[in-house]
Parts: sequence; structure tokens; C-alpha cells
Amino acid sequence: MITKVKSGLLNCIKNNQNELILIVASFIYGIALLILAYGGYNNMTFLSYLLHPTIILLNVFPILISSLIIYKLCRKILFSFLSVGIIYYIFSLINYFKLIFRDDPFIFEDMILWREAGQFSNSYKLFVNFNVIIPFIILIGISILCRKFHKNPSKKNYFRRMIEIFVLVLACMMLKPVYFSDTIYSSIENYQYLNRWSGTQYFIARGFIYPFLHSISNSKETPPEGYDEKMVLEKLENYISEDINLKVNIIAVMREAYTDFSKYEIEGLDNSCYDLYHQLRDESIHGDLIVNAFGGGTIDTERCFLTGSIKLKDFRTYTNSYVWYLKQQGYTTHGIHPFYKWSYNRENVNKYLGFETYRFYENDFENMTNAYYPPDNLFYDEIWRDYIANKESGKPFFSYNLNVQSHGPYNIENYTGDTLWFDGNYSQECKNSMNNYLNLIYDSDKQLLDFIEHLREAEEPIILLTFGDHLPWQGDGNIFYKEMGLDFSVASDELIRKQYTEEYLIWANDAAKKLLNNDFLGEGPTISPCYLMNYLFEECGWKGNEYMQKMTYEMKKFPVISSDYLNIYKIDNEFVHDVPEKYLNEFNEIMSIQYYWRNHFLYKEYIENMNRPQNYIEEIKVKVDNIENDEITFINNTASSQSLVYAWYVNEKKGEDYECIYSQWYTTENNFKYQFSQDKEYSITAFVKGSENENLFKYKQVGVINYDHKKNKWIIKIE
Repeated sequence: MITKVKSGLLNCIKNNQNELILIVASFIYGIALLILAYGGYNNMTFLSYLLHPTIILLNVFPILISSLIIYKLCRKILFSFLSVGIIYYIFSLINYFKLIFRDDPFIFEDMILWREAGQFSNSYKLFVNFNVIIPFIILIGISILCRKFHKNPSKKNYFRRMIEIFVLVLACMMLKPVYFSDTIYSSIENYQYLNRWSGTQYFIARGFIYPFLHSISNSKETPPEGYDEKMVLEKLENYISEDINLKVNIIAVMREAYTDFSKYEIEGLDNSCYDLYHQLRDESIHGDLIVNAFGGGTIDTERCFLTGSIKLKDFRTYTNSYVWYLKQQGYTTHGIHPFYKWSYNRENVNKYLGFETYRFYENDFENMTNAYYPPDNLFYDEIWRDYIANKESGKPFFSYNLNVQSHGPYNIENYTGDTLWFDGNYSQECKNSMNNYLNLIYDSDKQLLDFIEHLREAEEPIILLTFGDHLPWQGDGNIFYKEMGLDFSVASDELIRKQYTEEYLIWANDAAKKLLNNDFLGEGPTISPCYLMNYLFEECGWKGNEYMQKMTYEMKKFPVISSDYLNIYKIDNEFVHDVPEKYLNEFNEIMSIQYYWRNHFLYKEYIENMNRPQNYIEEIKVKVDNIENDEITFINNTASSQSLVYAWYVNEKKGEDYECIYSQWYTTENNFKYQFSQDKEYSITAFVKGSENENLFKYKQVGVINYDHKKNKWIIKIE
């Protein structure tokens, strides 16, 4: 009996030799890739992975299952392992260098930002070391062994192979809830050499492949647990949207990597480099801003501020923001970022957030300077030019701007500035990096104060809001921070807060102070970026829309709410890492209201206005002259004889947009009729040619038409 069992086992191994080779190869290679998973953190982290079989299995299984599926499809063991191995090596390498340079892991959502990745790789010098070489050598070595010891596959029938592939795919589907489960993810404890309160270290505590796949579950937003839209609407109905009566011009400037290091008591730092900043600080309301980003991740601080949202979504369509509210209140919504418009897809996203116009490097600043990062003197000059140009419109001005002069990384080879801002018992590379950084921000402060002199002298009320986005890069693996006594890898709540603390200033000229009856001086609360606009509104005496009023109310109880991976909250005037149980219901209510705000766009009527040409006119008016069966006749009812309709367009609604399906030009009787279909929705656009210039055409959507089957009649909304 034993002999038969032994013989059967040997036959099973022999018949599935290639599959067993792939299993062993995947485990060895998967463990080897963990050398890249922790970036520049403590090398003992790799040993900690080996002590957690769950981490090993969750990181190895994707490699194993991918190799087996490809092998079952092509029956070539070398191709199966090598192709999968190269893909996972490249992904692990991207994660490794992103951790080294930015202290930020590679997550699924980063794959959308491929252009930023290209720009990122050009900004830093890649290198080869032990961690990079070892997994590659193991990949090549295992591939050679696979080729040497593989067995020519038997000609299994096609049906059996399909069943095997089906079983493997089914196994993937069954394990999907495991990889996407937040409960399982948070239950894995591996913090002997890592800090659980650091978002980055919380990620790498689980390896790389497993947390990367888990990040897929967060790439598409799902309703929070217990989400009830009816409850959300009931809560928001407690507030009434209010208009802004006393309008002032608002210029917001987010300053790239700007941090006041003078408050950290760093030995060898000449604090006088911040004298200009402190001068402005003394003239402003100032407070701490707890951001979600460190060394990079500008976009998180930016979009939390603009949207009032704690979490960010993948902005692929129009999304509620405070920019839209200001636009609704009659503000010009504009801004400047003298860098490439594809960066974080700002060209499209800023439009989705409500900006009418936005200026970038392409076809703009590239014509003014050869600098890769245009200087701040040019940046502030252009903000002022845009403000002056907007005065002709008679509309108040909201301008959100982001500079790039102080963008890292900073030169570590030499320092050629006139003033030595940083010296002491540090490496020369550390001193060079810090001096180059401090020199950039000192100059930035000079340019900012020169800009403020324009605002100070202006007769119109102007408020300036400035804030930093994140601490600057200081050496690969934060090595220069460690030299300065700021070792952010140490498990310390105080250090974690320093790592994610920026500052905001709210400055007002005399006209704004007088109009709003506020001196805009003193210390403001410590808040998250999602509350910064709320606090600005509060200081201006404005309430805003229903959502803003609700979040202003919650700001008093939950002034700091960080992203999920950071887990920093301020509740009852204390910093905590978990929401106390007595506040959980209210906290979940906030999450539900935020979800509704992010996913139910409220400003659809303003979208068309953003795409209108400058020669768009408002004065044209149209009325319905006759309805006979489904044929409707429109007539131009504009008082001005100069506004003659030269063309009519019929647009059919398809999805969210309208598409032109019929046009009639050069109408001599100034009216138009069309046979409509009862099962479709339409809009009508009228084109006008001004008599003073026969080549100048203007247009306006003049009506929306759809058939109400319940009332059995056409519903025509004339604008």
C-alpha cells in the first residue's frame, strides 16, 4: 500500500514538474523582491517580513498565480516566469526609488499619472546598489534553472487546460475580498522596525505587492459604511445657502515646499532667513495646517483646499468645489501655475473644479523665461497683471496660484549663494542642500513682500491667503533630516506632527479690513487643508452654501482629519490616532456628507458658461410661436434689431452632453420650425451676426425641450 502511495506521489510530481518548479520559483523570487519593498528604511524590515508568513503568502501569491495562468496558456515555463518576473521587478523598482526619493510608496492610482512619473524620474539620479541588483540576479538565476530543469509539457487536451485556467482564475476571484479587505489589511502587525503612525511605513509594513493590490480598492470611491443619502439630505436641509454680500478679492498662493524651519530649533540654522516671513506673519492671522503629504504630494493639499474634501477622488468629471460656489457668487475664477499643464492633469481637473481660466508654462511662461522652474518675481508680477486686467470686468477676483521656484530636489554638489544660512557639524551635501533651499525661499519671501506692497496700496479690498503644501525634500531617504535631528522613521507622535505640519497666513489690506470690520491679526486654529476655505470664510463673516456651513460646524469638533493612511485627528483639543467611540456616529456622518459632496455635482448650469467664447451675448431672446403635433416653431423675440438670428441649431442630448443633429442657416424670416421626437431631449441654439461686423458670429443656447409623457405635452424651457 505504501509503495503504491509513494509511486502515485512520484508520478504526480513527475507529471506536474513544471508547475512545481513555478511554485518554488515564485516563492523564492517573491521573497527576494521584498528587499525592494522597504526603500531606504531599516534593513531589519526584510527580516521582519520573514517572521510573518501571512505577509510572505500575500506578496508571493500574485506572482505564483500569474505565472501559472500564463504557463497554462502558452505551455512555456521560461516565458511564463520571466515575463511575470520582469513586470513585478519593474513595479518593485518604481516603488523602491519612489520611497528613496519621496518617502512615498507606489500605489495603483499613481499609474494614471504616468507623465508625472516621467518628470519625477528626470528630477532624480537613479542608481544601482545591493537592493536593486539582488532581486535581478535571482530573477535571471531562477530563469536559467527553470530552463534547465523544466520538462517538455505533455499534450494535455484543450478542455483540461481550460478547466485548470478556470480554477486558477476562480482562485483569484475568491481571494479578491482578502486583498481588498480593510479589516485584514489593518490586522497585520509588523511595526518592530517601523512606525505605524507614518502613512508610508504603514504601507511598507506589509511588503509591496500586497499593499499595492490593496490600493486598487481605494482607487475607486465607494460609499462609506452605513451611507444613507436621505439622511445626508436631511442634515444639509438644516442649513440655507447664503450669498456673499460684502465681496472682497481673494488671492490664494500655495507655496511649493515652504516650511518655517526656525521653529524646529535646528542647530546651525540662521533664523534670519525667515525675518521677512515673520514680518508678514505678524501682520496676518496665522495657524498650523496638518497636511497629508511629505516631501511631495502637492496635489493633495491643493485639492483638499479647493474642494473642502478630506479624501480625494479621481477627478475625471465636474466635481463640487468652493471654486464653483465663488463662481456662482459672481467671482472670476482664475489661477497660475508656471509649470506644465499635464502635471497632475491640472489642465482638465482645474476646469472640472470650476476655474474659468488657468495659466501654465506652455505657450505662456515658456515665452518669458528659460528657467525650468520659473522664478517668483515673474510669478507674482503675472498674478498682479491678471488682477488688474480683471478690474475691467467689474467682477470680484478669486485667484488660486502655485509657485515652483522652491521645488526640489536641491543641489547637493555646491552652493553659490551670497549668504550662508546653514552651517555646522553636518555633511557637505546636507549643508549644500539646505542652503540652496533656504536661499530659494528667502528670495521667494522678498518677491512675496514686494507683491504685497501692490495689494497694500490697492483701493479695492483684497485678501491674501498663503500656505505651504508639504515639507521639502532633504536627501534620499530623508538622510539630511536625520542629520538635523529630525528622524521621521522614529515612532514619535511629536515627530510625525512635525513631518506633516505646515502654516497658513491670512493677510488683508486696509480696504478689506474696513469693509469686513476685521483686523485679520492673531493666531488661528490648527486645521486640515479641507477646512482652510471654511476658516477664511468665517473670518470674512461669510457662511457659504449648505455643505460649507455643515463643515464649518464640524471644524469646531474635528479640526484635524487626516487621510486614512496617516490617521491623525484632533478631537477635544487633543491629537489622537483613532476617533473615540463616542464620536464615531458623528464622524461617520461627516464621511457620508463628504461622499455626497464629491459625487453629486450641484453646478451643472454653469458648465456651458465656461466654454462660451468671449463674443457670447446675453441679450438674444426667443419665444415659442406655435406647436402643432410635434412640430414646434420658434421666433426671435429680441428687442434689438441688430440681433438677427442667422442660424438655428437643434441639439440632441446624448449622455451628459448635447450633440448637434440639425442646423438651418440664413433664415430670412427670423424664425425656425422643427419636427421633434417625443422620446428624446433637445436644446436649441441661436446664432447671431452683429450688423456692425458681418463676420462676427455670436451664439446662445435659448431653450431646452423634452416631452412629458405623463402630462402628454411638450415641456419647453426658454432661457
